[in-house]
Amino acid sequence: MRSGTAALTALLACSIIGAALAEEPSPHPTIDGPLTPAEAPASFELEPGLRVELVAGEPLVDSPVAMAFDERGRLFVAENRDYPTGPKEGEPPDGRVAQLIDDDGDGRVDRRQDFATGLTFPNGILPYAGGLIVTCAPDVLFLADRDGDGTAEERRVLLTGFATTGSTQLRVSHPTLGPDGWIYLTSGLTGGEITSPEHPERPPVAIKRTDLRFRFDDLVCEPAGGGSQFGMTFDDFGRRFICYNRVQVQHVVLSEATLARHPKLAFSKTVHDCPAEMLGEPLKGHGAAARLFPISANVTTADSHAGAFTAACGVHVYRGTGLPERYRGGVFSCDPTANLVHFDALEPDGATFAARRIAKETEFLRSSDGWFRPVFVTTGPDGALYVADMYRKTIEHPDYLPVEIRKRTDFHSGKGMGRIWRVIDESITPADRSARFAANLIPEAADEAALVAALDSPEGWRRDTAHRLLRGRELEGEAVEALKRLVQEAKHPAAAAQALELLNADDAVAAKNVLLSALDHPSNGVREVAVRLLTPAAGKDQQIANALVAIDPPALDPRARFMLAIALGEVAGTEFAASERAVARLAAIYAQAVDDSWTQAAVLSGLAGREQSFLRDLLHRFAGSSERSNVAWLEIGRFLGNALPVTERGHAVRLALEAERSESADALAFLVGFGDSVRSSIRDVRRKNPTEALPAAVAFGLDDQASTDRLAKFVGEAAKIAQDATADVDARGIALRTLGLGSYDASAQALTEALAPSNPSELRSAAAKTLTAFGDPRAGEILFDQARFASYSPALRDEILDAALSDAGLTAALVAALESDAVPVAAIDSTRRRRLAGVRDESVRARAEKLFGAVSGDRAAIYEELKSAAEAPGDAEKGRVAFRRECSTCHRLDREGYAVGPDLFGIRNQPKASILLHILAPDHEITAGFGAYQVVTDDGRSFVGLLAADSPTSVTLRMPQGKEESFLRSEIELLVASKNSLMPSGFEKTVAEKEFADLLAYLKGEGPASPPAEEP
Repeated sequence: MRSGTAALTALLACSIIGAALAEEPSPHPTIDGPLTPAEAPASFELEPGLRVELVAGEPLVDSPVAMAFDERGRLFVAENRDYPTGPKEGEPPDGRVAQLIDDDGDGRVDRRQDFATGLTFPNGILPYAGGLIVTCAPDVLFLADRDGDGTAEERRVLLTGFATTGSTQLRVSHPTLGPDGWIYLTSGLTGGEITSPEHPERPPVAIKRTDLRFRFDDLVCEPAGGGSQFGMTFDDFGRRFICYNRVQVQHVVLSEATLARHPKLAFSKTVHDCPAEMLGEPLKGHGAAARLFPISANVTTADSHAGAFTAACGVHVYRGTGLPERYRGGVFSCDPTANLVHFDALEPDGATFAARRIAKETEFLRSSDGWFRPVFVTTGPDGALYVADMYRKTIEHPDYLPVEIRKRTDFHSGKGMGRIWRVIDESITPADRSARFAANLIPEAADEAALVAALDSPEGWRRDTAHRLLRGRELEGEAVEALKRLVQEAKHPAAAAQALELLNADDAVAAKNVLLSALDHPSNGVREVAVRLLTPAAGKDQQIANALVAIDPPALDPRARFMLAIALGEVAGTEFAASERAVARLAAIYAQAVDDSWTQAAVLSGLAGREQSFLRDLLHRFAGSSERSNVAWLEIGRFLGNALPVTERGHAVRLALEAERSESADALAFLVGFGDSVRSSIRDVRRKNPTEALPAAVAFGLDDQASTDRLAKFVGEAAKIAQDATADVDARGIALRTLGLGSYDASAQALTEALAPSNPSELRSAAAKTLTAFGDPRAGEILFDQARFASYSPALRDEILDAALSDAGLTAALVAALESDAVPVAAIDSTRRRRLAGVRDESVRARAEKLFGAVSGDRAAIYEELKSAAEAPGDAEKGRVAFRRECSTCHRLDREGYAVGPDLFGIRNQPKASILLHILAPDHEITAGFGAYQVVTDDGRSFVGLLAADSPTSVTLRMPQGKEESFLRSEIELLVASKNSLMPSGFEKTVAEKEFADLLAYLKGEGPASPPAEEP
């Protein structure tokens, strides 16, 4: 079942029509605006030590969504006046870019001037090259005032082709100058076919959900990795952060190009969700979110989103001095749904960062006024934080609301209004603020020497502005020498980092010596930048390669080590003498990162052709050490099993078998992971020789008796560990998985015993995984034994059924168990029935159809037949029972179920007839982002789910119960997008007409039905 909302894909996602209440009472009563700009501050609460000031309000500003100060301190604002649906038919667009002018320097705008008019939905602005770069899909525009009259007479289309077919709030935005000189753009998750009208000879650059970057001088553009909805920012050392509606800050950690270095690396993530403390709600489809503490009376259409981020946008790393020191280096995010601005401290967390709130049960800035809509923040020349407040009653696009709600929603109240606020340290007086503002501006006559000097400022805005102005100049002579001195002498490490970026901009070869010397800089951040800038040449320049391998990894912090791992991967694949040492260094880095999957992926991505050397070095490094991780060794085994050709498998396994303390659980974990990767080979051995006692030995390529005997000893010892009730649960779990390397006959007894209800769930799950991996139909007799099946927990039952439906032999066993009633027909939900109806084996499919009835027929006719249920009274409590049985595997409502499909809270605002149509004809309207994909692997397994992640080397599916499965592209036989909704048709086969009335009553919120007392 699914509603008409599309919370996953909204920039300011989920409607703002009701209320996420704060847990603690506020001294402010909730307010249903509008308030005047003068009245609004009384509705604000700020963290201690802060002061909020009005910079501009209507009529001087209207619907502000982005803003920027140029080097002269002029404030330009993008006004999205036609939000959300555009002008009325026949009327021209009214989007504008305005200059807001403070004549007397008191920090309050006195007048405005339209810089550009007639724009559709302008939503991003960046001063550059004497003008402004403005995002206004389908275009990225350059606007410039050349005659000094305050109005842009120059209007160039730099890039075009960005999508405009979807929501106006999911579009290209946030032009941001990166430290590398490229201008980055968020995709809004809508993408496009990007071209430059000034270069018609170039082919289009296709982007889907990824961001884009381009160079201003030649308009070359390329995908940038990551995919933000509305927000982008860089920290002092060039790390890029983005956001989406449920996660207020994400770090773009890895590039797809890095992952693509090794085609057998099954790792597809490039972006890390930074919030360290997420609400423990099971909405995996929508994603967990950080807790919020609003004081307004607004609510979202998704019940699970209440009290958490639902419309995160405008992410901004604060690098100024106008707020108390505790905010420096942290990150701000807006949530206009909750009427607040949130702050998190950014703490190092391995290769990435963790975002943690510093204020307990409050927010940086929050309002009890439901019309306060902060959507964008930036830092001004004075170091204060500036907040763009769109100020609207409703800030939502109609696309994300059910039709019935659209009819009753006021999208227009607040048009013509808008505010800009300034938040500053309360100890800074207005006079001091004005002086700080003026002191940080950069005169038009500033030469290169003055600009280089301006880089060494504690104020991030001043550094960035000087950097931007230097990007437009030819740097030579004294300017270059000044930058070199700045690298070593800067008061602020961020200035040294930006100096390195500028030196590297035009001539990396000339900058090489400076970059090499920066490898010894006292700041880890500067060293990280130096490593990153040297990486492109690391596989081509022997001097650079030697310098990189000379770095002792323990001397670096985890983030710099991560960057070094990427660089060393370039060296490892060369013929340089340093390549062997690079592999050893990579092993050292991996050994220090057993709990850091990002660094592990960076290391493994650079090992193409050097896997055996890496394993040897890693085993040597771990010899005699207690610092081990089963999970890390499991992943190494999987990686090497995928990466090594058949002829090299035996050597790798022998290394593991012969290593010191190879009896440990780590060695078992390695073998289990290796076996997972070569499962199809192990199955081939079993198929060809059913009596083979140790099929893994053949599949692993162990052609000597000593190694085979040692592996047999491992499997034998694993059986003893698995049955030892006094052994550690983790060790027993690994031991149970190890049994899958042997024969079914030898392992079945221990695995059957492990399925006993008295065992911990981890052991039962490990036993089930091993049994299903055998691919032996006899395993079905164990798994689907009537008494045993009845004892399974819901999670274990789901795990076994999903595995059975992915394996032809077990699918047949499942159908046989259904026919004998060993497994009750009711245990198979509609989604799994649909999978059974699509199996390849015609005889099995026919038997399944006989059990359930073929899902076919005219959906419209069935709707007409059953639509009387929409008029009949129903029992909501009985409807909840039906919801749990039929819908909860993919949907969530009243704190129950899994959100694989869209959240259903907003469905209560739809007519019952409309809800019934969605249930009976789910293909009638498929919400964007919820189309199903099918993956068939080369060993015959079949999976259906939503495409959760997609990289050059692997894909990840999200399936019912929120489960995810990743696949190497090299093991995928078929990957195809379905024309159908993931939600199955045929509910009328399992839901009686009277039960439809009950289900509709529950979905509408009728009767006494209430949420459970605690989280399921």
